[in-house]
Amino acid sequence: MTIKIKKYLEGARESEGITVMMDVFRASNTIINCLAAGVEYIIPVGDLEDAYKLKKDHPDHLLFGERNGIPPKGFDYDNSPAKSAQSNLKGKKIILTTSAGSQGILNSENADEILVGSFANAQSIVNYLWLKKPEKVSLLAIGNNAIEPATEDEECAKYFKSKLTGIETDFDQIKAKILKSDGADRLKRLKQDEDLKLCLKLNISDIIPKFDRKTGRIYKLKEF
Repeated sequence: MTIKIKKYLEGARESEGITVMMDVFRASNTIINCLAAGVEYIIPVGDLEDAYKLKKDHPDHLLFGERNGIPPKGFDYDNSPAKSAQSNLKGKKIILTTSAGSQGILNSENADEILVGSFANAQSIVNYLWLKKPEKVSLLAIGNNAIEPATEDEECAKYFKSKLTGIETDFDQIKAKILKSDGADRLKRLKQDEDLKLCLKLNISDIIPKFDRKTGRIYKLKEF
């Protein structure tokens, strides 16, 4: 198993094999929590106007997302994993557009499979990769706006690689480093402390979101 860490949109386009897209603050965790809450599927969308058009065509779908951390006008929800976990979403269908995560998913066009990962479902994805034994694994740290470093994404990718290669890691040290990062400061400024706390919990979910390129939807991976 060849494991490579990729970054930003450029890295998404270079991703091969099974790709795990990581947008810790906050799209990955929003996706995980929406599926855990019983959402039927999530449609990731890159462009804001495309999201509005899809909503017009499918008025029963909910609009989730953000630009610069804030929900765009007319959206039903922002990109909050904490709110997603607390909402009644069973059977709902979601259109999601974010500054980084949805972009990373849609630009990983050369990947054999695209999964959505974070600290929350790390062990479940690691177990899946051990079982599948793919020739190539790409760990995509999508970064801030998919163009700049994000400590939380890069540390998450390193954590996954360590787990896959049997290297011991100290999650408390990783968490402490992330809490001093620009990304953590931004969530605090936006009064998104509950999301910050939730996004830095380890192995609290067995949900593995998988992007189906044929339908353009993210579903919960069935039992494996």
